[in-house]
Amino acid sequence: MATIPEMVSYLQYGRAVLFEAIAGLSRRELTEIEIYPGWTMKEVLAHIIGWDEQVIKNLILIEQGQADQIDYLDAEEHNRAAVARWRDKSWREVLAAVHHSYQQIVDMIAALDYPEIDRRYERRGRIITIRSYIIETMVEHIRQHAAEIELWRQSLDDEIDPAAIVLQMKQSRAEFMAILDTVDEVEATDKHAAGHWSISDLVGHVADWEQRMLQAARHIYDPALPAVPPVDDYALDWDEVLVARRAGKSWPENHHDLLKIQVAVDNFLIDLLPGDWKLRGPFPWPDDQGSLAELIANIGRHYDNHTPKLRESIRD
Repeated sequence: MATIPEMVSYLQYGRAVLFEAIAGLSRRELTEIEIYPGWTMKEVLAHIIGWDEQVIKNLILIEQGQADQIDYLDAEEHNRAAVARWRDKSWREVLAAVHHSYQQIVDMIAALDYPEIDRRYERRGRIITIRSYIIETMVEHIRQHAAEIELWRQSLDDEIDPAAIVLQMKQSRAEFMAILDTVDEVEATDKHAAGHWSISDLVGHVADWEQRMLQAARHIYDPALPAVPPVDDYALDWDEVLVARRAGKSWPENHHDLLKIQVAVDNFLIDLLPGDWKLRGPFPWPDDQGSLAELIANIGRHYDNHTPKLRESIRD
């Protein structure tokens, strides 16, 4: 590497490998599933931010001729502190921070005169250079994590069990529908049965979201089909928007629409091959994507989310 631009390109390659490794992971996979004991992908990025920030401090000391002032850190303690700082932050905040800290390093390297890259500095009896101590170490660190992430991702795919996902979805659906079978039209249209919704509103909402999830699933299966536009206005309560759109629908219509979309989902699932469940694409809500398997599992979880309120409304 004979030029500063080539050095910067090498750094960019190292970071690109990391983001290629996490591309397409769902928000749940990034923030809820552990890749290392106690660490989700969000904690991995927090750990990287912590080391990026240390690199920035070290570069400043080296440039000032104070390489001998670079601390010897307790790696475990440093990692714990870095992860703790970001634990209560959102994925979006962590992602922005890791891009920011990395860009600071790139800018600092880009501003150096080339001879500085290999200038020898003494650090408490050891000789270091920016190339060996900063650049090569950074890239190797990131590449190691990327390789481990790839293995972890493969384990996620290996754990996909289509039969179990379909069974769980149908059990969740059956529990919800069994409660509906006890509802008459008067109960279904009581506007305060399910919070400030009627049971009819709730059923219409479930039907609409299942329709959106099915459309998203079809797009993941066949990207030539149109994607479902995600909700892009955070000021809107999208559930309320969908319910408002159904204001003129009767209880029989809402109930029929739910049964109809359930049949459509079942027909879609019949044709899936084992490998199709691993396909990845956008989910029908903001800033999320993931596997077809997870999207179908979300259909079942959506029933689970609403079943307690439905059961409570019947008891009342």
